[in-house]
Amino acid sequence: MSSMNLSKSIGLNTSAQVYPDEHLVEYINLKLASMGCPAVNIKTDSPFKDVTESLIAKHREQERLLSTYLCPADWRVQQWLNKFLGETGDVPRLPSKSFVLDRHGVARTLSLPLEGDEFKSDIIHSYRIRQGVLHNPVNDRRTTKGVFHIADAGFPVPADKIAAPLKTFNRMLGFALQPPSSLMELPFTSEQEAKAECFVSLLLRPLV
Repeated sequence: MSSMNLSKSIGLNTSAQVYPDEHLVEYINLKLASMGCPAVNIKTDSPFKDVTESLIAKHREQERLLSTYLCPADWRVQQWLNKFLGETGDVPRLPSKSFVLDRHGVARTLSLPLEGDEFKSDIIHSYRIRQGVLHNPVNDRRTTKGVFHIADAGFPVPADKIAAPLKTFNRMLGFALQPPSSLMELPFTSEQEAKAECFVSLLLRPLV
């Protein structure tokens, strides 16, 4: 893998920046626009604005036609869920549209308002620091004892964990994949009236 790809994917040999650079912000805005989500309001004199708007419109139409498509990794997970939970009722479906974290720096930038150093919600409080972003969950537990549920599929369950029937797991997964809008809000756009709400996904692959 070339050094350029390593720089893009994991930030190798890149200079540390406390605030995101303009090109990364424009890149995120393009991805948000292609998903039909509000982007942050920034001043730009890009000569390609008209061209990108046409490309985004075309991309949205393709997304509409492929609204039920899952990427190969998600498709395999969905097939396993269908088989594993097939006898418990309607099987929840993984979201087909999400903001993909496909390059270094995107997750950090999305974690805070563009011009702010702090984000607070009902479940988390995040701060900008020199090393990146510090996330403080509201309910920060140091152990999973008594709260960690394992689907009861016939395998031994540790004594400090709770066995959940498959039907219960099915319903829990269904609720998890239909979160309230407040939990879908991207901190990146949280300080403007039109806020982006979407799932965020990351595909982890070992570098071999």
